[in-house]
Amino acid sequence: MIFIFQRKLLTLPVNIAIFEHMQMAKVEMQVVTRGRIPGGVKRDVAHTLRDCYNKFGSRSPYKVEVFIGEDDATTLNFINEEKFKIGIAEKERKVSVCTHDSLRGYPRVAVSLESYNAYSKLARLGALRHEAAHTVLHGSLEFRIYKVPEDCRQIAVIKSISGEVLKQVVNNISEAIMELEATFYLIKHDFIDCQAAFALEWVEPPLENDRMFNVAATDRESLFIYKTALLRPVLLTHPLLALPKTKKISLERKVLLGRKIEELAESLGDQQQGEKLLQVANIIATNLTDDTHQNVDFAVHKAMGLA
Repeated sequence: MIFIFQRKLLTLPVNIAIFEHMQMAKVEMQVVTRGRIPGGVKRDVAHTLRDCYNKFGSRSPYKVEVFIGEDDATTLNFINEEKFKIGIAEKERKVSVCTHDSLRGYPRVAVSLESYNAYSKLARLGALRHEAAHTVLHGSLEFRIYKVPEDCRQIAVIKSISGEVLKQVVNNISEAIMELEATFYLIKHDFIDCQAAFALEWVEPPLENDRMFNVAATDRESLFIYKTALLRPVLLTHPLLALPKTKKISLERKVLLGRKIEELAESLGDQQQGEKLLQVANIIATNLTDDTHQNVDFAVHKAMGLA
């Protein structure tokens, strides 16, 4: 199955536009480590983030906390401990190379050295820069709270989709929208090839022994959750694949990335469903506005067609 993404770069919404005033950003940064973390890693992570904030200028946050854990388990424990401290019982089950949150009202970045070292040098830069963009765009508590549109609740009732499933779907879509916005923001700041390298190593087609993949194959509601989870990697990569021919992203990376997205769609086991997923992603991306919550609402409405 071949799906052709639109070949034009979308106009960046107002809220993630580049400001002319590019003053040196003065960001209060605290780096906390747990386990055996080489001093050079701590220094490189802080330097990469500060370099981003200097380029982002006046939009940069006033304060950022960075946690670097020795391995995935250490980092996952830290994330869940922090959630528990503020009364969130639901635990994360896995950790990515880098993650962000705003649980304390200001942006924080968590890095797992184990996963970080598994990436290439350029992809590491891409991962850190991607989280830096999130701290600028989604660094406050308002980006942790999204409401289910009332008419979508009604559609869910008609389609026999439970409230809990719909809640998970909205969570998946909000994450996907934030990934889309972060990639756009970085492209406009000329961080292109590193984002392609990061995406190429981060996006992975589901394995046959993946629990979510197996459950989705036999359960309608789980399949709906699975489809909306796929929107996250699809929308993260969409701005890169939509770029016109440029020397700032290698053709080889672009082709390989496009193939990985096709494999994600093919994992649904039905060509028509795969094409519909990618079409929904295109519609969401091409209607992006300057309001994250509005973007999430729009995406939820469009995603109801995947149920």
